[in-house]
Amino acid sequence: MRVVSVAEMRELEEATFRSGVAEATLQERAGAAVARAVFDVHPEAGSAVALVGTGNNGRDAWIAVAGLLRSGWSGELYLAPHHAITDAELREFLDAGGRLIPFRDGATAADVSAALLGRDVIVDGLLGIGARGDPRDPLRTIIAGANAARRASSRQITVAVDNPSGVDADSGESAETSIVADLTVVLGAAKRGLLTPRAAQRTGRLVLADIGVVDGPPGAPSLVTRESVAGLVPIAPPDAHKGLFGRLLVVAGSPRYAGAAILTCAAAVRIGAGVVALACPRWLRDIAAARVPEITYLLLPDDGPSGAPDACARRIAAELDGFQAMAIGPGLSTDGGVPDFVGSVLRERARQNVAAVVDADGLNALAKWPRWPDWIGEGVVMTPHLGELRRLMMGDDVPNLDCPWETAGRLAAEWRSTLVVKGPFTAIGSDGLRWVLAAPNPALATAGTGDVLTGIIGGLLARGQPPAAAACLGVWVHANAGARAALGKRLGGMAASDLLSEIPAALAETAIC
Repeated sequence: MRVVSVAEMRELEEATFRSGVAEATLQERAGAAVARAVFDVHPEAGSAVALVGTGNNGRDAWIAVAGLLRSGWSGELYLAPHHAITDAELREFLDAGGRLIPFRDGATAADVSAALLGRDVIVDGLLGIGARGDPRDPLRTIIAGANAARRASSRQITVAVDNPSGVDADSGESAETSIVADLTVVLGAAKRGLLTPRAAQRTGRLVLADIGVVDGPPGAPSLVTRESVAGLVPIAPPDAHKGLFGRLLVVAGSPRYAGAAILTCAAAVRIGAGVVALACPRWLRDIAAARVPEITYLLLPDDGPSGAPDACARRIAAELDGFQAMAIGPGLSTDGGVPDFVGSVLRERARQNVAAVVDADGLNALAKWPRWPDWIGEGVVMTPHLGELRRLMMGDDVPNLDCPWETAGRLAAEWRSTLVVKGPFTAIGSDGLRWVLAAPNPALATAGTGDVLTGIIGGLLARGQPPAAAACLGVWVHANAGARAALGKRLGGMAASDLLSEIPAALAETAIC
């Protein structure tokens, strides 16, 4: 699925119609997709009411509730003035056991709320993706009433068709009165405005639905989904041995951030790297060995990269050709000689052509080297958050990250690397292509989750995945593991280590048997 503007979506729809798909067929598919999304969150038959506006979203909402009605639900249509449903279609809905609630002139938001209370699901089909600005009355009143009904019920959920009414599908700006949805069923392609932190406060969880719209436009960013990463890691043959799954060298940790090295190594083990070795002084080995007994060690001088940068770099250079990949940066600090050490190790990595993922203090140290893009070499995945990205850009203004995939794509091309820009909507750029993950999860906003991502990507590089594939698959597995680990922790309390045991199951979801 692509990320598109509203204008591009219109062009894709027209191309779909020209290919022989009727508009009514597309609407049936859209309505069915919304009904499936409702079934997924509410498997037991319940009660649903559709807010039906004047456009195609209103028809999609009607089709969805009609489908629920046929499956044993009770169904109602709350009809806005000049709605999109014909008289014949309304009679058919009534004959099937549905009920109609027309908006009455002079109704207040409280009246609307009272009419919607007690339903399990509200399906929002008032406004489509082309709507701009503040909704006018009576739609404003209906929206306010629907939101009030949702607030008044602990069990009622709101499902938006394609985008919540009142949210600008291009910019993500929300009108003062706009639908607050628990989930939004994204139809055909993701509208770029929905992939912004502002819109995320209104969209709830995004459910992606392929309804048969033609692919495009060429070059548009793609969403990272289970389908897009499925099959990248093959099922292991019966005679597999650890050498088949690669060797990863982890260069991480310092007295202040010893846990970062442990999390990175543990994540690499969980993603299936055959051998994970931690390059570290003896004191860190003694800590890590008690926490991750599966890893091995490349011992560095006791002063570590901070106090003995040259000796540490020489030790790693002498052993680097025995590894398929390296993960460098988590918890290294930038104290003492660490920037010199990181520069030396990354130059040697480029000379030996060993794949690498660089994160955290590896990026901060790299940013201290002038003209680093000239020598960083190919085969590198960099995973900055916004602060680290600013440092890497060496004073250049960071563009508006409402569209982080644009930034990831441009800078990846300039730096000849694969770039993962972390955030609510993590974006990836590589070789002129762009991807974005549409799965914001605030539970991941805790120390150490980035170290887990570094270990996952490093492990995938060691297993032979190309940089772009390792980045996309790694980001998806990390998000999936985070979603699993966050269950039951809506008010916080998730630790980065909670992700580790979820990684194998998350990866298994991508298997093609």
